[in-house]
Amino acid sequence: NNGCTNPEASNYNPNATEDDGSCIILGCTDENATNYNPEATNDNGSCEYTVSFLLNGNWDIISLEYETEIDLSNIPTVGTFLGTQEISGEVSNAGTWIFEYPEYLYSNNLNFTTEPINVAGFDIPGFPIDVSSNGDWEITNNDYILLATDANTSLESIYEILSIQNNNAFINGTIPFEQEIMGFSFNLDIDVKMQLQKQ
Repeated sequence: NNGCTNPEASNYNPNATEDDGSCIILGCTDENATNYNPEATNDNGSCEYTVSFLLNGNWDIISLEYETEIDLSNIPTVGTFLGTQEISGEVSNAGTWIFEYPEYLYSNNLNFTTEPINVAGFDIPGFPIDVSSNGDWEITNNDYILLATDANTSLESIYEILSIQNNNAFINGTIPFEQEIMGFSFNLDIDVKMQLQKQ
């Protein structure tokens, strides 16, 4: 009697005496997955991947919410009037992230203009934010935390990975950067919520 003689197969035939190579074993057939099953003949969509593997590639920052506080009180003449301002808003197409795995190298470019700030009826125009960095990255804390260390400044940015799939990711974090406003240089930390989409 020919048939499938493997008891693990979905079409196992207990009466078969000779295996005819027809066994169907469902499972994950992708060698990159953490639950790869070398015995599986048919992929059943159960593959699971590490966050590091999923991050690999080029991503567009398709949506970004930002929030920061800036102390303008040191600017002569207008500073005392301006005081500390909160700057927040939402932009789309705000730059790119590139993650290389397994090399654990990254490069990113954050590029957008903030919304105008209204102070006592006066509009201060939004200022352009253009921050690029590259360096090393790692995933810690059970795949929830992404640490990116800038190769030039050794500044470390910490991001929380809220969710990640093959082509979509939601990441929150704080980006340290230097910004010139009205001719004065400011060191700022900007809190961001990003939605990334793989290119």
